[in-house]
Amino acid sequence: MEPQEQSVIARLIKRMDSSPGFAGLGATVQLISRLGDDADGGTREITAAILRDAALAAKLLRMSNSSHTTRGGRNVSTIDQALVILGLNTVKSVALSLTLLESLSHEPQSRQLHAEIVAAYFCGCLAAEITRLYAPRFSTQEAQVCGLMQNLGRMMATYYLYEDIERSHALQAERNLAEDEAVALTLGASYREIGAAIAKHWNLPDGLQNSLATDIGKAPPRSAANAQAWHQFCSAFCRRVTDTLFRLPVNRERVEIARDIEFFRGALHLRDDEVREAIDKFLLETDEILAEMSFPGNVEQSRNQLRKGSERVLDLLSSQDSLGKESKHTGGRPPIEIIQHVLRLIHDKYSFDRTLMCLPDTPSTLVAIAGVGRNAVQVSARFRCHGPKPDLFRAIMARNLDTFVADVRLPMYAKLIPDWYHEAVGARSVVMLPIAGEEKVLGMIYGDYSEPHASIPPGLAEGNMREWRDQLAQVLQTDARKLV
Repeated sequence: MEPQEQSVIARLIKRMDSSPGFAGLGATVQLISRLGDDADGGTREITAAILRDAALAAKLLRMSNSSHTTRGGRNVSTIDQALVILGLNTVKSVALSLTLLESLSHEPQSRQLHAEIVAAYFCGCLAAEITRLYAPRFSTQEAQVCGLMQNLGRMMATYYLYEDIERSHALQAERNLAEDEAVALTLGASYREIGAAIAKHWNLPDGLQNSLATDIGKAPPRSAANAQAWHQFCSAFCRRVTDTLFRLPVNRERVEIARDIEFFRGALHLRDDEVREAIDKFLLETDEILAEMSFPGNVEQSRNQLRKGSERVLDLLSSQDSLGKESKHTGGRPPIEIIQHVLRLIHDKYSFDRTLMCLPDTPSTLVAIAGVGRNAVQVSARFRCHGPKPDLFRAIMARNLDTFVADVRLPMYAKLIPDWYHEAVGARSVVMLPIAGEEKVLGMIYGDYSEPHASIPPGLAEGNMREWRDQLAQVLQTDARKLV
């Protein structure tokens, strides 16, 4: 490893070893991952382990008695019965997920980590199903554990090196980088490399270590000839699918998953329809399991949360537009770069689901020119306020009035919401912050939340937000031209 990579991994492992919160996590992973496939000895061992953890035992019994799993009014009262009802794979996966949850749930990064655990759980379930479908001769339990641990490096770095991860986010915004690029520049190591180093340090089973260390490369892998190769390729495939579902914009999901299936088709003998059916099945089942676990979040919330960390601000201006050209007023930088940078800072600060920059195209038209967040490409392309019928967005901008709408479906606002907005955007709570120059309103910051928020985000009229709005006003006042 390079010196910087050694340094960050050594620092991370030192912090992990000194933290009581992770004192038993490595041992727990070892225990659960080494349990045999449905053998009586393995069942007795995991039963004994569950009975040593009262909270886990209670959670599993509750799940076993839920309407989702029981049939005919059965009353499940023992762990042995729970293993029969839920299946050993589910029990092991839930046990690992709860162990992670208990170890990782600390502010300020708890929401991010909760979402990572949901993604990990889905990845593990998908890996087990892919193995069951296409390689039943290999261990589905080992596949599930390999899949479940795929984002181990990301979770540990987020927990222990949170300041460094925050610096990587700032770099991501400043340079408009992809998340992986920013992390590599900041830490000197990828999440995959960090996860592999942790697995080695914990002395986890060889198959699990290999699955975390695998770098598939650019050429499609050949057919998996043995169990080790299968679990490497299967977990890599499921990690890519999970990253697509949980980290990429929705509009890219179908194309990217098709590419992943094609890339691994020869190695895993995949069939498109079966894989997509498995993906849909386990997205739904993951949500059901999370509800039964009383987990602090669901699949959709987790996908939205993780997408925020992976997005780049999207420049929707044409290359001929003046905001995309270098300017003497902005130190030689194109104004759109400054707009992109400030949008990302605002988006992260207030945890919006979507943040847009809107400008007047004509005296009677308001359009979005750039955005970041959920479906930002599609939304920005369709965010066009025009025509004789009044709407909320042009009215707020014309009045130059900072506005928070807790729910756009309330009667006082509903009549001012354009029809296209419900179809293309569908947000419930909205923040609108006009950007004013010396003589006129130059544009508007738009931020939204998919679910209703009862109260206005704190700090919208002070501190950093005031500086960011002044910065945008300066850029727009000196460089904005009529959009193409």
